[in-house]
Amino acid sequence: MIKTYDLIIISGAPGSGKSTISEILQKKLESPMIDFGRLREFHLDREWKKQSEKEKQMTFENLVFILKNYIKNKYKNVIINDIVDNHALDLMRIFAKNKCLLITLVVEDKKLSKRVIGPRDSGFKDINKALQWNKELRERKRVENEHVIDNSHNSPEKTARDIIEIMQT
Repeated sequence: MIKTYDLIIISGAPGSGKSTISEILQKKLESPMIDFGRLREFHLDREWKKQSEKEKQMTFENLVFILKNYIKNKYKNVIINDIVDNHALDLMRIFAKNKCLLITLVVEDKKLSKRVIGPRDSGFKDINKALQWNKELRERKRVENEHVIDNSHNSPEKTARDIIEIMQT
């Protein structure tokens, strides 16, 4: 039997598979999904030239408001993706009284490099930044209800099944 969570946060460096896996989970769990990057697009130009820490923080505050509303209205398994690690950890703290699951995806450096420079929807192509992000995720201290999945050799479907399995324990 699958346990329900209020929030399922999918974190990882660019190219780790967050968006693809979130979409599969959304279909399997029939859950709402919020892509943080899409929320930022509401007030950014097409090339994201106007991005700043201020707009990023404002968008994060909007995300928190939206999530509180979903929880208030008894939605379950709300999936959040495309979020930087410090914001994922912030969500775990903000919603500590709720049932939250943090899935952190990591990838071997060589695989991650290929994914970042390869054809993909994201415009993020800074390999060094992605590798540093991935390294920091692998090395940082874990938080309660966090599960790390090495997504180097998994198909997206396999990783989604692994997450469903975590939800069954």
